[in-house]
Amino acid sequence: MRISAGRVTRRTALALTGSLVMVLAAGCGSGDADSEGAPARDYQLVEDGKLTFAMSGQYRPFNYFEDDGTLAGFDLELGNELAKRLDLKPNPVTGPFNSLVAGLKAKRYDLIVGSMSATDERKKQVDFTGEYYLSGAQLFVGKDSPVKSVDDLKDAKVGVVLGTTFEEYAKKQPGVAEVKTYSSDNEALTELGNGRIDAAITTKLLGLYQIKQTGIAIKPAGDILFPDPASIASQKGNPKLTAEVDKALEEIRNDGTYAELSEKWFGVDISPDSQS
Repeated sequence: MRISAGRVTRRTALALTGSLVMVLAAGCGSGDADSEGAPARDYQLVEDGKLTFAMSGQYRPFNYFEDDGTLAGFDLELGNELAKRLDLKPNPVTGPFNSLVAGLKAKRYDLIVGSMSATDERKKQVDFTGEYYLSGAQLFVGKDSPVKSVDDLKDAKVGVVLGTTFEEYAKKQPGVAEVKTYSSDNEALTELGNGRIDAAITTKLLGLYQIKQTGIAIKPAGDILFPDPASIASQKGNPKLTAEVDKALEEIRNDGTYAELSEKWFGVDISPDSQS
């Protein structure tokens, strides 16, 4: 439409207004790109252009804080890689492990990339991707303890992290007199090393890493108690994001990126196809 430099009539003004509305509507619709030129997405995000993912920050070496306050770990690097594959800026956040599901339900973040098992109870509240690593629940005891397996526990005080599958398991064992909960596995293992509890249950990989890194006077006792695979949690009602994350995870495994991360942090393959 071409307008002369003369007087603008009311009819012309209305026509211009209508044209402007149509242009704005087209720009805000579900086209191929958003207003900044980024790809249009058919899933919801807490914050446009960012992948906000949560973890406890208390699960070394999966996710933890360095001495200078920098967040680090396998989960963090995997989350950052997922954001990259989705063409989003990574936005990691932390909170107590037992509060993460509630935070996801409240839409404070898009995902939990925090070594969480997809239990039946959690599945009622949030959705999960496929498994992204496999380990197993392990009983740890003091270095000089005569306990050789969970069957040897008698009137034992056992440490676990609050809200974990380890807590549920410990409460069901006949030889456990008290289940003491902690905010982090590292805290529970330290308490075990100091003799304040009789045993602790955590991920085998985490416990072995702590022994290697710190020389803490503890040891694994017995076989794996139960498999403990980790999945990524996402909000219910946002299935397309879950599907995109699953697709990105497959790409990360297929192109060798996952193997590089696994080797860097553990020196072994911790993928779902591996053995604990």
